[in-house]
Amino acid sequence: MYAVHPDFSFFDHPLMIGLLISKSMSWWGVNEFGVRFFAPTLFLVASLLMALLAWRLIPSWNFVLTVLVLLNAIPLFGLLGSTLMLPDDPLSVFWLLYLYIAVSFFPTLPRQTSYGKLAGWVLLGAVFGLALLSKYNAILLPVMTAGIFLGSPSLRKYLLEPGPWIGLSLGLILAWPLFYWNYLHQGASFLFQLRHGLRVISFKWVPVYQMILGQIGYLSPVLWALIIISLACLPKVIRRIPDERGRTIWTTVAWFGIFPLAFFNGIGLVRPILPHWPAMGYMAGILILSSCLYRAIDSAWRRWYRIGAWLGGGMTVLVLLQVTVQILPLPDTVPGKLHFHAQFPFLSFREVPVPRWVDITNDLFGFKRLASHLASEGETEPESWAFYVSDHFNTADELAFYLKAPDKTLCLVPFPTQFDYWTDPGSFLGKNGIFVSTDKYPTDPRSLYPPGTFRKIVAEQPFSIYRNRHLARTFYIYRLIGFQRLPWKKGNSPT
Repeated sequence: MYAVHPDFSFFDHPLMIGLLISKSMSWWGVNEFGVRFFAPTLFLVASLLMALLAWRLIPSWNFVLTVLVLLNAIPLFGLLGSTLMLPDDPLSVFWLLYLYIAVSFFPTLPRQTSYGKLAGWVLLGAVFGLALLSKYNAILLPVMTAGIFLGSPSLRKYLLEPGPWIGLSLGLILAWPLFYWNYLHQGASFLFQLRHGLRVISFKWVPVYQMILGQIGYLSPVLWALIIISLACLPKVIRRIPDERGRTIWTTVAWFGIFPLAFFNGIGLVRPILPHWPAMGYMAGILILSSCLYRAIDSAWRRWYRIGAWLGGGMTVLVLLQVTVQILPLPDTVPGKLHFHAQFPFLSFREVPVPRWVDITNDLFGFKRLASHLASEGETEPESWAFYVSDHFNTADELAFYLKAPDKTLCLVPFPTQFDYWTDPGSFLGKNGIFVSTDKYPTDPRSLYPPGTFRKIVAEQPFSIYRNRHLARTFYIYRLIGFQRLPWKKGNSPT
């Protein structure tokens, strides 16, 4: 959807994701491979940058190999980051490139000429601008740079020179499409990101432990624990480094590891976040953990590293097998509430059904078959298929792709979404459509839309998808007869 609606920026992400997918689809066609081509490509580039960073920190092939093994053993990077086309993919490349330039440039500042200093800051500024065009997380790059310099007495004076500010200005100028789009749309994307991060400020245990468990699951438990321990120990290690150059290098790496994790997990204490938001911090964490393993005298570190690497790699293989052959089919029910009885066996459990979406690999299945199902019905009643609607952007995205209807697909909900900037729902007034929801996001449009939005809403028979004879997911299909009026007026969107 990003690729087929090119723009200066988008409601929820900058333009880089759209540019990359558009280019890869022009090469490989409008198919899954065309959409995802740049994911493994960018992961390869990120891996090379990690190897270069590792060599810059400790010029040892054993150290470089340890870094690359950890990068590929962690499911968040070795599986998700290398297969899913996300804004994090280009961000990771520019983030690591910025870190590589920083660890090469910052320690040499006292010996640089005026021209050398300016060249370094210009290079950092250019990379920052490209990172900002990839994902909003890049705004942390100049923040961390300022923190590194303010925290170091020997570097603090360089913030008073014009170089850092020229670099920052250049980065913001390169990211002009982001600001221009927001200028055209009353700052809609900036406001969305602020609300997205700080919409509800309250502490709740469930989102907090979901946030922590999500990150543990993405990294594998052992490697997550080792990275957190190594990050916690790093400040003490830095203080023991005898030379100023070494302290500057490892202080820079520490900021790139600790600050993103502290920032996003801090937000997660008062507002639910997605587990991959702090991902860039874990990339620096891999470098820090690998340095601990390289210098470790205690064999326990190496033993736990081997356990963690095997566990992470095993989790990655398990997910791949689950996607392809579903080696762990979900049970239909599990024991639920516990009941006590006065007679033997005194205890009993009430069985509760297991939602199919518990197995997240089921999310990859079904839409192609759903598209065929809808197309076969639509051949007999073409007037019923003027447009397609869902209440969740993920579902609408899949409908648009597999039905080959990017300009006839809506995500019609009370709050603004990216879809409002792509297709005007008003253009379908007076026509009929189809509403689709899933068992993961089950919504009945009869209760979602205010009376009078449609002349009539008719529920069809649910359409179930099976994998290896096991139920994988269920689609709920509704006919929307006579689109009479727009259900909501949205402030920042054109519709």
